[in-house]
Amino acid sequence: MQLLSRLATALGLIILVVAAILLGKDVIDINQLHAVANANRSTNFPSPLNNVLITAGLAALGGLLTGLGLSLPARRNPR
Repeated sequence: MQLLSRLATALGLIILVVAAILLGKDVIDINQLHAVANANRSTNFPSPLNNVLITAGLAALGGLLTGLGLSLPARRNPR
């Protein structure tokens, strides 16, 4: 269980870092989209909705794995 606990914690933390980076990218994309909307230009900009949903899903998965890894027992107590 110790290996599984450490693996889940490490994987969860990596996913949380990736989600944080994607969140920063999403903020930049949404700010650009807002600026275009305010300028009233008719250029095509992709919708950031899919990226936001992916980021939310990754953050939820990363939090779940990190919590699971931290809650698993580090050692088995033989009786």
